[in-house]
Amino acid sequence: MTLDVRTDRTLVRAGAHSVRYATIRFTAPDARRRTERLPLDVALVVDRSGSMAGGKLALAREAARRAVQLLDARDRVALVAYDSHVTLLAEAHPLDAGHCRALLHAIDQLEAGSSTALAQGWLTGCEAVARVLREESVARVLLLSDGLANVGEQDPEVLARHAAELRARGVATSTFGIGADFDERLMERMARAGGGNFYFIESARQIPDFLSSELGEALEVVARDVMVELELPEGVVAESLDDRRTEVRDGRLAIALDDLVARQEVELAVRFLFPHGREGERVAVGVRVTHRDGVLAEAPAALTWEYASHQANDRQPREVEVDRVVAARYAARAREEAAERNRAGDLDQAQRALRATARRIREYAGNDLELGALVDELEDESARHGTAWDAVSLKQARWRSYSAREAKDAMGRRRRQ
Repeated sequence: MTLDVRTDRTLVRAGAHSVRYATIRFTAPDARRRTERLPLDVALVVDRSGSMAGGKLALAREAARRAVQLLDARDRVALVAYDSHVTLLAEAHPLDAGHCRALLHAIDQLEAGSSTALAQGWLTGCEAVARVLREESVARVLLLSDGLANVGEQDPEVLARHAAELRARGVATSTFGIGADFDERLMERMARAGGGNFYFIESARQIPDFLSSELGEALEVVARDVMVELELPEGVVAESLDDRRTEVRDGRLAIALDDLVARQEVELAVRFLFPHGREGERVAVGVRVTHRDGVLAEAPAALTWEYASHQANDRQPREVEVDRVVAARYAARAREEAAERNRAGDLDQAQRALRATARRIREYAGNDLELGALVDELEDESARHGTAWDAVSLKQARWRSYSAREAKDAMGRRRRQ
């Protein structure tokens, strides 16, 4: 595995603070042979509230059955159902023939109930996985809901903190929001904090395919607890543009990538702020990848800049590939801000957020067709924020932004080589 590190410009200003951007790319290795894959410890947590009655619950049952059929005796599977009450229908046991039959029977008996105790249902699934967690396994809790949490804990800050704490213990959370009524901000936040994936299921018929995608990728995890670490010189400040969990310690910025699947293409964008320096002085940032499993045979890399005059800085060429990645990240942020402004009824500020980002990108786009097209998209989207968006449109905007940052396709699958 080779780290590809690039910066938008190689000179920084000697007499002023400078902002520079960089991209970090690499590809995860191929999958282990099927006989050598990591086992899974999984909890399926299914919303059975009243709004799931009919087609949604029928498809959720189908998806849960398919999930069970994807796994085998190396895996441990729990089943939780919740409405206003939470029921642990099956503990996380090895998926032998007997447990498989018991799970399928419990799935077939799922019926719609009343309200939505989302937090307690999810935590019950997390506890079921944590009780059997193995050092060598991939642990996932798959939370499916079509509504708002209205029983028990509902504070997004608290739930995101719990998700992060559970991820630190090795239990990741992936969330599946169905239809127009769930809180997409909460579900995405839980997935991000929990080191898993977020899915927007616009049509209930997508449920089986999205759950299959999630478990199919979990079966192909090749590296766990992956981090990109940046060794920062004194005075240099770095920020990830990818909304990933970060930690600054001992002069290093650590960016969490969590689990990587076979041949996954990783692309990070980082913003650097440089202090004043002397002309001719060089400054370097070391880049390395750390992980739990020892399968990423990567060599450390470095990003290097040189302090120079204002004139030299103004004349230096730009790396357009880095500009494209950075522009896409800022566009995603602008779209999220615009959607939140629209949700609050502040349509003027929604439009301003997109136009301001389009204007900044235009300043360095030059003749690049890809950057020019992105500017046009942002301006067109700004015009559409002249009217209030409905709930589905807001969710679509959030899903598009999330997918762009995570390099995922319309099925929620990660970009692979």
